[in-house]
Amino acid sequence: MTGLNEEDLKKHVKDKDTWLRFVYLVVFGVAFYLSILLTFATSVFQFLAKLFSGAAFGGLAQFGENLAAYQAQVTRFLTFSSDEKPFPFAPFPGQDNPTLPSP
Repeated sequence: MTGLNEEDLKKHVKDKDTWLRFVYLVVFGVAFYLSILLTFATSVFQFLAKLFSGAAFGGLAQFGENLAAYQAQVTRFLTFSSDEKPFPFAPFPGQDNPTLPSP
């Protein structure tokens, strides 16, 4: 990164796209946190299903796969690896291909 002069700095600080990205950063940061809580709840539910019935639920396992893909999309967006906004601005992972194989 090269040094910035005062004029460039003022221009960058006033850039509306950068501030909009910050708003998305906060919103998707909260969404990521909630998705982690949902992952934990799903894993506890799967554990209980396995404990009491002997088998985990396939549909919930697929949801876990989709949730992990969503978390990866959010991480890429938050770290500026991607400019593509995740769900709800794009389909939730697995929604665009309903025939994904079960794990």
